Amino acid sequence: MPALALASAASPMALAQGALEEVVVTARKVEESLQQTPIAVTAYSQNTLRELGLETLTTISTTTPNLQLQRGAGGDSSLAACLRGMCRTDDIITEEPMVGTYVDGFYISRMQGAFFDLIDIQQIEILRGPQGTLFGKNTAGGAINITTVRPHDEFEGYVVGNLGSDNLRGGKFSVNVPMMDGFAARLSYGQQQRDGLIENTSFSDLNDKDYKTARLALAADVTDWFSADYVFDWFDADQTPNGWQPTLVEAGLEVVFPGISSTSDPGLDREVTTVEEVYDQFDQKFNGLTLNFTLGDVGPIDDLVIKSLTGQRRTQLSSFRTSMPYYFISGPLDQDYELFTQEFQFLGSALNGDLQIVSGIFLSADEGSYVLQQQFASPVPNTVISLDTETDTWAVYAEATYHFNERWKASLGGRYTDEEKVVDSSLFFPPTGATLPVSELAPTNTFDTDNFSPRVTVSYAPADEILLYGSYSVGFKSGGLNGRATTVADFSQYDDAEIQAVEIGMKADFFDNRLRTNIAAFYQELDDWQVQVNSLDPVNFTFLSRIENAASATMMGVEMEATAVITDALQVSATLGWLDPEYDTYQSQDLATLEPIDVSDQYHFQLAPEWTSSVTARYNKQLGDFANLLIRVDYAYVDDQYFQVQPSPLIEGDDYTLLDARVELSELFGSGFSLSVWGKNLEDEEYRTGGFDVKTFGINPPDGLYASSWGNTRVWGVDVRYDFGQ
Repeated sequence: MPALALASAASPMALAQGALEEVVVTARKVEESLQQTPIAVTAYSQNTLRELGLETLTTISTTTPNLQLQRGAGGDSSLAACLRGMCRTDDIITEEPMVGTYVDGFYISRMQGAFFDLIDIQQIEILRGPQGTLFGKNTAGGAINITTVRPHDEFEGYVVGNLGSDNLRGGKFSVNVPMMDGFAARLSYGQQQRDGLIENTSFSDLNDKDYKTARLALAADVTDWFSADYVFDWFDADQTPNGWQPTLVEAGLEVVFPGISSTSDPGLDREVTTVEEVYDQFDQKFNGLTLNFTLGDVGPIDDLVIKSLTGQRRTQLSSFRTSMPYYFISGPLDQDYELFTQEFQFLGSALNGDLQIVSGIFLSADEGSYVLQQQFASPVPNTVISLDTETDTWAVYAEATYHFNERWKASLGGRYTDEEKVVDSSLFFPPTGATLPVSELAPTNTFDTDNFSPRVTVSYAPADEILLYGSYSVGFKSGGLNGRATTVADFSQYDDAEIQAVEIGMKADFFDNRLRTNIAAFYQELDDWQVQVNSLDPVNFTFLSRIENAASATMMGVEMEATAVITDALQVSATLGWLDPEYDTYQSQDLATLEPIDVSDQYHFQLAPEWTSSVTARYNKQLGDFANLLIRVDYAYVDDQYFQVQPSPLIEGDDYTLLDARVELSELFGSGFSLSVWGKNLEDEEYRTGGFDVKTFGINPPDGLYASSWGNTRVWGVDVRYDFGQ
């Protein structure tokens, strides 16, 4: 069956006779209209993603309310996804995200591997708020639901090539081939290369790209009641990381680290000096099999559908990460990780269609190894951290929606999750030749947990074009063991973090579907919240990212998305997000006295700007037999934000604006050719995307070292595309 064509909700949508088209989403694991889905969802269609110049998930960060997506500054193969203030930034193998990423229903369980080149994407949905009932653990902030193009029964495809600034060159192709009745294949490949955007005064420039990605999808509609889909994905990256630039180095530190202060001028934006050639080499392979059984009426269940999703993902990383003029918090890193998932879904209805049921069983098992050679103040490693991890998870879930009448609906659901984690940790000290078997000496190297995440939703449609809804939901971020510990005492457990959220919203179409306005307001309570605190090991002089459970926190916010059809050719969209998080109580450890202190009035939420907004103008008009003209301008604003929990004014992120534009001529002279000219960050805005500090070295307390990473410079390019077979 041909893949369903979908339109975007957040960005300009396709028009049907001057009106906005219906948007179909799978936010609740079944297809339903976005405007009738009682969840805050932002959806991006295939055409809109192409207009945005989609490469990776970070492309849609600034056009989605209260969403921040940043690639890892230490290595570009990791993704820090932050939604409604829910955020994790450490990509160590023992850590997990707070926003879940799913591709065709398959879960990506680590930050390493969530940053990849996107190809053949049908739709991306951003589900805001806890999604613990239907999507499970580590969706405290929300979920990113990615759907790819399914092979279908028509021969078609495209070829696109691009050239641009900073020696950008690359291309992609995709071809859909019907093989026989009910069976089709789709093959896609892409490659992108670009020089570095961050000047390195000693070796290769940083933040370059060299991506290769391939995808093979097979679809078989065997009978009226059985279909099967298989997909193989491959992504390979050989690049340099974005890098850290010293913003301030305390006086006297050059005595300990000669030369480190030579690039500490805050004016040296987008410029670094490294002591060696740095690199980030990443390889990811995925195999997924989806079986779909449409069984019809079985007992009291009508239209029963059973789906089986079996997935296996393997990632391998080799990198050297430092962006300092001296060996500081650096060293080679090797990581190998494998994840197996199995999910069974049971979908159907009862009571003459008034009761809709979504339920399932989820199983996953992963294992990985992580070896980091920390070269603190020396070209020779001071410490080699070795980690071996295993995680086993199982869960059962169900959600039922009852239609009282055409206007009123209510949903009730819950998910029970059971999880066990095992971490084997050891440290090797090359200067002494000694090995510290941390996990063997610790009280335990196993973490067990279980969780129940319910959701209750009530919705009312006072008119056919208006939906009002309210919901209560629970999500959790699972706990674990501190993989960065360099002492037995620091190899400690941290508990699950739980979030309870209340949300009310309105989705409405006005003026014969020429104006669409979706608004959501939420209040969230956080318990045992996990926060990351950077410190320096006073014995081994290694960099640590300690994880603590803050006692409690609350946050509230509002999100708005609107799209207006001004004329048949002109469409304007806008988004607005407001976020107000604060810690109610937070007991931390004073790094000087080691005594507990209340820091609730001092500490921050990471990557949680108070205001985010965007405006998009899209002009689309047929120019006779010559071509179809598209002009698109995107303007985004991101407010001040913090990059770490502890207060550190020298590395806070100032507010910034981004201006992107695209001009495209498609269907040139009635053909499948199109020509596009585009630019991103046209004003060449200088803005920070991350930062960290180590405040005290004992030379001139409380000073220390402060470092920042930077957003992309202005880039531009030209795309030439040919669509065939349509």
